[in-house]
Amino acid sequence: MESLERIYGYLDGELGPEACQAIETHLRDCEECSDEYQIESMLKELVRRSCNCDVAPEGLADRIRARITVERTQIHWQG
Repeated sequence: MESLERIYGYLDGELGPEACQAIETHLRDCEECSDEYQIESMLKELVRRSCNCDVAPEGLADRIRARITVERTQIHWQG
């Protein structure tokens, strides 16, 4: 879960340069995290293109992230 939160922060530009460098290095070496990053990056780009003129309500991104985390946890437990 922590790695997913870090990926979100990285995608959203919320991390400092040292944290970004650490994540970039990790993504080069870890296929699983790299796959997660690619999925999240594509999802973010799809949402951005679909909603480029609209302003999202306050807290929407956090609610979406929380829901994705719940869904992934449920899928992980079922699989």
